[in-house]
Amino acid sequence: MNRIDRLFATLLLLQKRDVVRAEDLAAHFEISKRTVYRDVAALSEMGVPVISLPGEGYGLMPGYFLPPLLFTADEAAALVLGAQWLAQQATGRLPAATADAVAKLTHVLPKSTRHEVEDLMSILRFYVTNAPFDLHDPLLTKLQSAIRNQQPVQIVYHSLSGDERTERIIEPHLLTFGNGAWYVEAYCRLRMDRRSFRLSRIEHCMAVAQPFTQPLPDRQRPEKITVIVHFTQESARWVRERQHYAFVRERILPEQCGEPRVEMVYAVDALYEIQSWIFGWGAQAEVVEPATLRQVILEEAHKLWEMLT
Repeated sequence: MNRIDRLFATLLLLQKRDVVRAEDLAAHFEISKRTVYRDVAALSEMGVPVISLPGEGYGLMPGYFLPPLLFTADEAAALVLGAQWLAQQATGRLPAATADAVAKLTHVLPKSTRHEVEDLMSILRFYVTNAPFDLHDPLLTKLQSAIRNQQPVQIVYHSLSGDERTERIIEPHLLTFGNGAWYVEAYCRLRMDRRSFRLSRIEHCMAVAQPFTQPLPDRQRPEKITVIVHFTQESARWVRERQHYAFVRERILPEQCGEPRVEMVYAVDALYEIQSWIFGWGAQAEVVEPATLRQVILEEAHKLWEMLT
C-alpha cells in the first residue's frame, strides 16, 4: 500500500473509531510505530484535526467528518445507481430525498467521475417490482418504532391459507421486503413460535405496554413441497419470462406422441403459493405432482366451467 492510500485508510479508521492506538495502526498496516507518528503528523499538516490522548491513542476532534470527495468512479456509480433504483421503487417522501442526495453527491464529484456516473444514470433504468413501497407508511413506521423500543404490538391478521382473522400479540424483530410486499418477522404469543406476517394482511395494529418476553427463535423451515408441471414447448419460452420464484430446474421431455413437453420443477412451502400461478397458464400447463394440487386445479376448473356455462 502506498503512503497516500495508507493516509486515507488511517483517516477512515480514525473517523470510524473514537480512539485508535499507535500500536494498532502499526499492526494493521504492518509498519513501525515511528512511521505511524510520521503519518499522523502528515495528516495534521493537511488540516485534519487529529488529537493525541495521552495513554489512550489518537482520535479526531469532535464534529469533524470526511466530506465525500474521494469516491472512485465505480464507488460513486454504485451509490448513485443504488439511489436511483430506490427512488424508482419507492413512494412517499423517499424519492424526493433520494434525488436531493444524488444531486449533492454528483455535485462534489470530480468532473471526469461525474460524467461517467451521469452517463450511466442516463442509460440505465430499474423496474424490479410492480409494488412500490413507502418507507413512511404508518403501519411500517409503527412496526419500526416497536422493533427499536422492543415493544410488542396487538394485531388483527387475515390469514390467506385459512381465510380467517385472528387477534394476537406479536413481538416484532425484523422487517423484510420481497416479492412486492413487506413482511415482519416476529415471535407470536398465540402460536408460541416464530412467524412471518405480511403487512398488507394486518388489519389493525396497536402498541402494547409490555416488554418483549422471547428472543426470535431460529426459523424452523418446513420441508419443501416438490411441484412438477409439464408445459407445452411453445408456452415454455413465455413461462421462462414470467417464471415463478420457486423454480428449481427444467428439462425437455423425450418426444412420445404429439407436441414435445418441457418439465419444470418447483419447491414451495405451501401449495397455495403456486396454484393460482399455474392456473393462469390454462391448458398449457399440466400438474404432474403432487396429486393434491392436481385435484385443486381440477376443482377450480370445474367451478370456472360451471360459472361460464
